Amino acid sequence: MTAIRELPGVGPVLEKSLKAQGVMSVEDVEATSVENLAGVSGIGHARAARLHQAAKDLLGPAPVPKRKPAPKSKARAKAPAKPEAAKTEAAEPSSRESEDQLNAALAVAEAARLAAEEKAAKAKIKARKAAKKAEALTLEMAEARIKAKEKAKRVKAKARKAIEREKAKAAAILAEKHGEAAEKPAKSKSGKGKSAKSKSSKKKAKKA
Repeated sequence: MTAIRELPGVGPVLEKSLKAQGVMSVEDVEATSVENLAGVSGIGHARAARLHQAAKDLLGPAPVPKRKPAPKSKARAKAPAKPEAAKTEAAEPSSRESEDQLNAALAVAEAARLAAEEKAAKAKIKARKAAKKAEALTLEMAEARIKAKEKAKRVKAKARKAIEREKAKAAAILAEKHGEAAEKPAKSKSGKGKSAKSKSSKKKAKKA
């Protein structure tokens, strides 16, 4: 252990402060971080960095431990080479498996394609039916409009005829009333003439 007093710039007061924080030797100074050293009273960050570097310089680089030579390993016994037939036999199952997987994937894709085509065909048929239904509805609506117009014309014609009939009846009634009113004064005049003649004839009879 190297005493702290051997560090340059460390006096009795700083030594006391360092020991109060558990830093008892130069080795402790080197082992303590600069931030922890700066927390000691009377040491700033710059002084802590200088003390830390001084401790490193004083102690020098740590000795590198010598490595023990690795024991010579015995030559591994070479495994007997597998014959080519075994290799081909091992390779054949893997290739067969990959072919089976590929065929299965192709079958799934083909089934999906057929299902999509069938679905598309059904959709086309459904669309055609819907288009035909829409055309039929438009034709029905057009026919209904034509029928409604024709019916409206008929109703209007009937109404006009009925109005004309009523007008004719009213005109006939008025004509009849005017005729009766014209006949009444003529009758009254003829009645007065007869009464006068009868009176004069009566007078003549009395005188005789």
